[in-house]
Amino acid sequence: MKPTYKNMDLLFPEKLEKTLNQPIDSLVDDQDELLRGGQVLQPAFESLLYHDRWDPIKKDLDQLKGRDGLQRLPLINGNDLISCFETRRKINKTLLTKPRFWQTSRGTTGDKKWMPLTIKDILHWFQRAKRLSDLYQGNSNKAHTLVLAINEPKPRVSNAIPYLWEQVDYHISSGNLEWIIVSMEMLHRNHWDHFAIKKKPDWMMSSVRDALDLSEKIDLGNYPDIQTAMPELDKGFFWGTHLDGEGDYRSLLTSKYGLSESHALYFSAECRELYAECSAHDGLHLWMDEAIHEMRLKNGEILFVDQASAGMEGEYIFTCFYEALPLIRYRTGDLIRVVSNDPCECGITHPRVNFIGRLEE
Repeated sequence: MKPTYKNMDLLFPEKLEKTLNQPIDSLVDDQDELLRGGQVLQPAFESLLYHDRWDPIKKDLDQLKGRDGLQRLPLINGNDLISCFETRRKINKTLLTKPRFWQTSRGTTGDKKWMPLTIKDILHWFQRAKRLSDLYQGNSNKAHTLVLAINEPKPRVSNAIPYLWEQVDYHISSGNLEWIIVSMEMLHRNHWDHFAIKKKPDWMMSSVRDALDLSEKIDLGNYPDIQTAMPELDKGFFWGTHLDGEGDYRSLLTSKYGLSESHALYFSAECRELYAECSAHDGLHLWMDEAIHEMRLKNGEILFVDQASAGMEGEYIFTCFYEALPLIRYRTGDLIRVVSNDPCECGITHPRVNFIGRLEE
């Protein structure tokens, strides 16, 4: 039996709201403490994803000192993940523990990546979803929020996990959130747009591409436009394209759907941490109590995001200690621009960045 993480409460704290206003220096200290002595790195060494790559320094794993020690480890990327899932034998040697679900994504390269999730990994995701719901429902008088969530390009999870998502999130959020989980591929097969119009959602979560696609393909019936068909739709959370880049998608989507606000959102099958803009709309907050954030500059230098200056650009690299398969120093291929490491006007202290596109190599 491979070793696994024994103190998951240390890795996935339940009361996340306590850290929202924690000074960055204190958040850095927490990350150093987590990494000190190799207590969370040693289990990962047993995975095929890291074993050979870390072999030159395996004797020193328990001597690595905090974040500086982390940077002695090599980077990994999506191709490394794909190579570990070529055969059943490789898959078994890659996982730290048996997952309960598999999530897949095609990504911008067209190559499929399969990510394993345990029940604890799922709960971890919903703790992050609850954080977002708490932030955005804080300014709302509504006791219940209905979210229309559009997966891309089709349901990216195995079996009936969307229904598990809905039930788990309902309980974690104390019944404040309800989900309609759909895909554009099924729009004209099960006509979920008719159902959404009847239910009248409050929030929309989607890629920019799917949101624009829906605005062209939705069956409005007797309604003249989406705003009339879904009058309760108030907030939008969009990923996949820089909202304020070429095309000004923030204004476009806000206008098309009659939203009061459009927020940029970032997550992927690999990085499930749900980084989003707050009400200040001045960059997405990178949660430092959930992941360790680095960026690789054009000259090859690698910095922790919290040490970078405003305006710096580079490839986003993250470290997360998921239970089934931790991702340590994972190159996302996504480019970020640092907005600020100063406290936001909303009061949150975590670094702010904008995701501005894909790395071109």
